[in-house]
Amino acid sequence: NQSGRAANMDMNAMLQGVSEGERQKLMVMLEEMQMKEQVTMYNSLVERCFANCVTQFRQKSLDEKEDKCVKRCTMKFIKASARAGQTFQQIGMQLPGQAPAGGGQPGQ
Repeated sequence: NQSGRAANMDMNAMLQGVSEGERQKLMVMLEEMQMKEQVTMYNSLVERCFANCVTQFRQKSLDEKEDKCVKRCTMKFIKASARAGQTFQQIGMQLPGQAPAGGGQPGQ
């Protein structure tokens, strides 16, 4: 995909002149940061959907209504996160000073 190639080129440009050992350290740090972000996002998803969908503790498993609510909540969260990620990626690929595609208005 074109945006992935552009990001790799930007990363390579930023790392020009950095030793291979330092590059490896930076990549490990980046991977750790990404893992922490994923854990944080997952925890946020669990907390939000549980708080919104589970109101009583009548039984050890979710009832049908709670189960549907959790599934719907999870899908909304995943779709919203993907949309936000795409928007940030598009903004990040633009040259400084350019307006975001769609005029930068939410919901476009």
